Amino acid sequence: MKIINMLCLSLILAGCQIQPPALKTKLSDLRLAEIAHHSGDIRTAIGLYQSLLLKKPDDHSVLLNLSQAYRQIQQPELARHYIDQLLTLKPSNMHAWRELGLIQLDQQDYTNAQQSLSKAQQLSPQDITSLNALGVANSWLKNYQQAHRYLIQAMALAPGNIKFKNNLALNHILQQQYQAAIKLLYPLYQQQQSSVKIRQNLALALVMSDNETLARKVLAQDLNQLQVQQNIDYYHQLKQQDRANDVL
Repeated sequence: MKIINMLCLSLILAGCQIQPPALKTKLSDLRLAEIAHHSGDIRTAIGLYQSLLLKKPDDHSVLLNLSQAYRQIQQPELARHYIDQLLTLKPSNMHAWRELGLIQLDQQDYTNAQQSLSKAQQLSPQDITSLNALGVANSWLKNYQQAHRYLIQAMALAPGNIKFKNNLALNHILQQQYQAAIKLLYPLYQQQQSSVKIRQNLALALVMSDNETLARKVLAQDLNQLQVQQNIDYYHQLKQQDRANDVL
């Protein structure tokens, strides 16, 4: 009798199990491509974007995402190809002008990058990516005051962004304002918030300010002894060039 009751109980329990509902919708192909893209699987994302583009060649989102993906894998010619298509379709697309400027910045085409990024910034005055990139372009063009203004604007809109702070420090370094750069970067190093690029720039500013001991300590966090010495030697070469330029 107990066996029968237990069997009945098991049947009742089995009958009461709630089956998981069937998925009513599935992720779109564009969403799958974006997930792959943002997770770092760039080549898979590119394949998905290309498939989407075959179905809809004028899709603005796909053209923009495809350009960004090619830029991320350092294929600027392909990145430029798709962003040019988007700008032909929609010349007022802020994201397209910004992407074009970033491509040109990667290619060290600073004059054209400045022009493209300025158009993006005019279309969206508070876009922090455009402001930061404009700061970088102007730094390399030796328009230091303009660079400072753009970088300060970017930092004001994103106060915790260490990349923007590093770019502002680099703008100081290019002007031989090494103490100003150290004041920006050394607290990040002390708080263990610095990146490799930040530590490289900090070490450069320290050597230029005659603090080689601390520069070696900063570099040793990422480099072996030989690499540290190679960097220090290179910084000293830059220092000698600065002094020679001052004499001239």
